[in-house]
Amino acid sequence: MAVQAVPPVAFTIPDAVAYSGFSRSRLYRLIQSDDLPSLRVGGRRMIRRDALDAFFDRLTDKAA
Repeated sequence: MAVQAVPPVAFTIPDAVAYSGFSRSRLYRLIQSDDLPSLRVGGRRMIRRDALDAFFDRLTDKAA
């Protein structure tokens, strides 16, 4: 039986940096300005993958 990789629902900050291409400080500025929603799970800051995708969709819509 083959095991299939499941894409993550949410990213830690380092994973969100890798996924988005933004710097760590840029992500924190977007979170602080409420442009990018995030949540805390235990002591970790997490960003949902769909929130990052929606952020990029909004940028694309503004550019069009």
